[in-house]
Amino acid sequence: MLKKRGWLIGLIFWLHLPIVILWFGLFAVPRSVWPGRITFHFWFIVILLIVQFSWGFILRKKLDMICPLTTLMQYWRGYPCKDQNNYGHSFIAELSKKLKIKIHYHGVNIILLITLIIVFIQYFFFR
Repeated sequence: MLKKRGWLIGLIFWLHLPIVILWFGLFAVPRSVWPGRITFHFWFIVILLIVQFSWGFILRKKLDMICPLTTLMQYWRGYPCKDQNNYGHSFIAELSKKLKIKIHYHGVNIILLITLIIVFIQYFFFR
């Protein structure tokens, strides 16, 4: 059972990767290659935010961003769904730690906020 649980945790952990690659990687795709990239990027992020804020509200009854994948992963690690490890956890920070790169959870939040602002500026002024 523990081996199966470890496999599930790993699978859920790595399911985050395509989302993060899209979040950051779409900045590298020129509009000449994909004219609708800015619109897709904007709506991709808006949908992610809606899902995470909705999930946060369901779990904590307040406006908080919580990733459903993280909740599932942390549940399989043995943390209750309402545990701080669900809303005080970052895939990017955990991945960075595995890669021996020091980045704090709050640093990740700042980077995500900056990219979010850039995506909104692109969508409303440059599409």
